[in-house]
Amino acid sequence: MKYVIALITCLATAPAFADVAQTVDQHILTGYATFDSAAADLATTARDDCSIQAVQPAWHNTFDAWMQVSHLRFGPVEEAGRSVSIAFWPDTRGAGRRALATLIADGDPVIDTPEGTAQISVAARGLFALEYLLFDAQFADAGPYGCALIRALTADLAVMARETHDAWVTGFADVLRTAGAVGNPAFLTAQEGTQILFTSLITGLEFTADQRLGRPMGSFERPRPKRAESWRAGRSLRNVVLSLEALRDLARHLTQGNAPRTFAAFNKALELAADLDDPTLATVSDSQGRFRIEVLQQSVDAIQTAALTEIGAALGVAPGFNSADGD
Repeated sequence: MKYVIALITCLATAPAFADVAQTVDQHILTGYATFDSAAADLATTARDDCSIQAVQPAWHNTFDAWMQVSHLRFGPVEEAGRSVSIAFWPDTRGAGRRALATLIADGDPVIDTPEGTAQISVAARGLFALEYLLFDAQFADAGPYGCALIRALTADLAVMARETHDAWVTGFADVLRTAGAVGNPAFLTAQEGTQILFTSLITGLEFTADQRLGRPMGSFERPRPKRAESWRAGRSLRNVVLSLEALRDLARHLTQGNAPRTFAAFNKALELAADLDDPTLATVSDSQGRFRIEVLQQSVDAIQTAALTEIGAALGVAPGFNSADGD
């Protein structure tokens, strides 16, 4: 884990200002409620009209909502492997395409029930499987089975979004709010609650820098634009921006807005992203475009550095283990 570094010795004496309860109520619960609502609307849209033209806008809206919480890789979203079933990316071996093609070629009736759909490969579920079905020419003429598959996968996604949101509302939110309380099953100290939120901030920044920006960059000799997240749907840069906005919101709640160097770094990165006219990050293939994306990547790294030394020191924590580690 490249971000696991020793923070300066002021950690032990720095003033903590984390507001975990506010972060839970105004960042986590709000984000998951939005994702739940968007996924339910997507499933309803597909049920009423499974045409690509009808479903694409609702899919985009659901992906936008997912970006508000995609960095929260702990708690209910990790139960039953929901996080990878919702968003199986990076798919380094093209497993999603193959799994979907096999389902369609076989006309597999496994999707006829919610229970069956929940048992298919995670690569053939969730937002990225739907991206193939809605934006890839290979699946444009999948016929009645393709329609049934879109309906099954949108319904499946809605179930996962609802279950995750419900589990936060009915239990895990209180578990995190009461970190360190006697009998708390997950967080033995209050600091552990703060640490898992700080870890989500740092690993979220690292994922955007290394995966969302780093994967399509490849090497100078061999750029890989088709490795960008959601390039088929034309939203690679959009995901970077939405992720940074969500992480800035998390930092704001964690610090009550009291981290000027970190927020200046966030604002600089978002300004650079706004200046890029490159929705799919395809300009990694030319030298000038690659330079601008490298500068953006460096600016995201700068946010991470600022957050580690400014927010980490103030909270008295360093990043811990996160389920995204080692991807």
